[in-house]
Amino acid sequence: MEKTMSTILLAEQSMPSVQCLGERLSRLGYQVTSVADAELEHMVKIHPYDMIIWAFREWDPMYKETISHIRKFSDAPLLTVHVWEDQEKLFDGCIELSLDQDELEEFINEHLREAYHKSHNVRLYQYKGLKINNGSIKKIEMNQKSLDLTVKEFMILTLLMCHRECIYTKASLYEAVWRQPYMGDDNALKIHISNLRSKLKKADPDEEYIETVRGQGYRLCRN
Repeated sequence: MEKTMSTILLAEQSMPSVQCLGERLSRLGYQVTSVADAELEHMVKIHPYDMIIWAFREWDPMYKETISHIRKFSDAPLLTVHVWEDQEKLFDGCIELSLDQDELEEFINEHLREAYHKSHNVRLYQYKGLKINNGSIKKIEMNQKSLDLTVKEFMILTLLMCHRECIYTKASLYEAVWRQPYMGDDNALKIHISNLRSKLKKADPDEEYIETVRGQGYRLCRN
């Protein structure tokens, strides 16, 4: 993954050292969005980020619930700048602010590469009767029969299959597939989801594949 294409969400509590971190990451070519930590969960829901960095002064037990909510909507690497005892497993890594620019760049790239390979190394996805080959030759089958999808339908289904534990909000799904900012008009997305569901239902009448999570977004059905 090219660093200039990598988007990083930086949530912090007005800590000068962390604000400096945001500036350093921007100078390295990453697209950094800085928000107050109170906005973190909302931002994760509406935009697909490649990495999330959450910096806070002191650990609050309520943060564990926030992290759980973040994991529902994103499997991007979640980093911090301080790790308290017994909190290591909640984060994917800890950034040492004393790193020089080269070390910082390598640290960030290492986590981005790991996340990218984790989600892209698997070229064959299977779920119920559905099988997607996302290699050099794109192919999708339902119960061993070819399924005809449009490019965007294929992209939507592949995202849901690849990140099956996550909920995609309308905004994050739209931005990931259409590659442009979501302005609130969900008509195009609804049409594609509806058409996709119809094709899946026609190919496999006894199963449901895409679930609408009320007030949140879409994910693969869990049953």
